[in-house]
Amino acid sequence: MSSARNNTLGSTVFQQTLVSSAAFVLVSLALLWVICGGMIWQIDRNQIADIEETMTYAEDVYYGRGLDALIDEEIRDDTDVIWSDDFIFELLEQEQLLWTLRNADYDPVAGFPGLHAEFGFSIVGLDHPEIRQSVRALSRQLRGGDRLTIAAFLPEARANIVAFAQWGSLALLLIVLPLALITGYVLSQRVFQRIEGISATASAVASGEMTTRVAQSPRHDEFDRLGGSINQMLDQVEDLNRSIEDVSVGVAHDLRTPLTNIGGRLELIRRDRSDPQAVETHVDAAEAAQDQLMRVFDALLRLGEVKAGQRKSAFAPVDLSALVADLADTFAPVFADADKHLTVQVQSGLQIEGDQELLQQLIANLLENAVEHSRDAAQAFVTLERADGRIVLKIGDDGPGISPLHRDRIFERFFRADASRGTAGNGLGLSLVQAIAALHQAELALAPDIKGAVFSVLFLPRT
Repeated sequence: MSSARNNTLGSTVFQQTLVSSAAFVLVSLALLWVICGGMIWQIDRNQIADIEETMTYAEDVYYGRGLDALIDEEIRDDTDVIWSDDFIFELLEQEQLLWTLRNADYDPVAGFPGLHAEFGFSIVGLDHPEIRQSVRALSRQLRGGDRLTIAAFLPEARANIVAFAQWGSLALLLIVLPLALITGYVLSQRVFQRIEGISATASAVASGEMTTRVAQSPRHDEFDRLGGSINQMLDQVEDLNRSIEDVSVGVAHDLRTPLTNIGGRLELIRRDRSDPQAVETHVDAAEAAQDQLMRVFDALLRLGEVKAGQRKSAFAPVDLSALVADLADTFAPVFADADKHLTVQVQSGLQIEGDQELLQQLIANLLENAVEHSRDAAQAFVTLERADGRIVLKIGDDGPGISPLHRDRIFERFFRADASRGTAGNGLGLSLVQAIAALHQAELALAPDIKGAVFSVLFLPRT
């Protein structure tokens, strides 16, 4: 449990959650103080403007009508010239301004003697036995050495805003941040567990357990989608491994016979080296076996090139109608020699974008398949037409067709049905046809529910 907890705390997910939570709290604190600071600034600005305006008016009265006029009009206000401590409570309740006028010796002349402030603006406390609320004061030197101070109690709204900012900051630091970290830890632990499951699957596959798959939950969330993609990839890898095994077996099977023939002929050459005619016969047979080997290798190389898409750069306009007609004419004598008949119906003027050499290989392989695997006296056919916006090539025969047991595997490399083992070939023809069709974005299919083996290839016409 301790190891899992340490892994969670050290995981990138939790660290990112920690950073995000801290950033969220810091940004929230900054916004809180910016907003509250703006409100406080506005309150202070209005109060300062009010005090300055009052001070300007008081100076005008003082310089225009004298000290007594200032005291009678502004400071006395139907009360004693020197204000008592009790009178300050009334001013606080009514949110009125406080005044203090002192002479050159700093003795109070009028107003509240408990108000002391330096020249200019300042925030000070009152010399009062009960009131502890601060005031904003403006003090100026008047002509003749008199000193006038005007002050206002700091608004209650200002204190409320400051308190709100302080409590809000405390709440963010002591409540929101820990909750965010706890939530982040819980979420990180769940994410970490899902990632650990995927990692465990990858480790199991790496150690050779190819059937292991990522567990799926009923939520179908992003981890399930990722796991599904990984499972699909593993299925493809497993199919690829199986295909490699099949290819290895196929290569071994198809190369064993010609290699055995070559080895046998070499032994016969050694035995019959005194008979030139026999040696020539053995050499011809060995060369034929070598040609069979080279055809297998050439087909594998060609298949590899097509699968890798290396030939796509050579695409150019191809007159498919002319290509199919020429190949059909070429193969017609081959069908005739095999006591089979080939019918050709080609719509003229059908063009596609592609590699002419590869397309020729595709058509030739399908025609060879029809010659080699159709019944005796079979009726084979080739048709090329445009239908439903596609160019459709069909090559087939009226024979017994392909067994349902083998239909799903006929395009696999080196696959040959048992009935075809006795005929020449290497099991790569239809694999190459499929690869060439895929390179040209064409759809290759073995027509279902039709007598005989009929292959259809649907091409996109050239635009």
